[in-house]
Amino acid sequence: MTAEFKTVFRTPWFEIRTVDPGEEPSGTTEPYYVVVRPSGVIAFVLDREGAVVLVEQYRPPLGRVTLEMPAGSVDAGETLETAVAREVLEETGLVCEHWHLIAPCRLALQREDVVDHFFVGLGAHEAEGFQRTERGTVQFLPRSELLDLVKSHRFDQTAALGGLYVAEKLFGIDLLTADLACIQSAMATSAGGDPGN
Repeated sequence: MTAEFKTVFRTPWFEIRTVDPGEEPSGTTEPYYVVVRPSGVIAFVLDREGAVVLVEQYRPPLGRVTLEMPAGSVDAGETLETAVAREVLEETGLVCEHWHLIAPCRLALQREDVVDHFFVGLGAHEAEGFQRTERGTVQFLPRSELLDLVKSHRFDQTAALGGLYVAEKLFGIDLLTADLACIQSAMATSAGGDPGN
């Protein structure tokens, strides 16, 4: 049995839908609400020296600025690779020489049926003649500093860390501590020997 969801609230970025009590397969007697939004991309970006690229973002629900990996929605008709490159360019003014899709992930199974896609971008450098469209300050941190933020519970975008875990399990390399040359080699090997993937 498939429940029929009805839209009860709509914005340009997401919708909230509900299913009437008794229609949802679990048999709940309360209305059940879900969030509907486009698929997304999350980017772990390293520059040519191996620093991780993070963006300061003001988050109204938290009432403060956070430090995050670039991320955003996939636009209609856009490939995942185009979406992640666009988001990184808009948020940081950078382009990456190589992109590697690590894994899809679902972040809020109880509220949405959305897949976010975790990418590693290597060789980030400034895009010539590009004017950034977003206001957040871009930071280039040694990866050891990001690791310190994670260990001290000061990195709020913890869901993105799942992508780092998957990368380590798939490729046997810790993206926060490994030498940049080892990361480049592991990513090239994962792409079938073509470092341009």
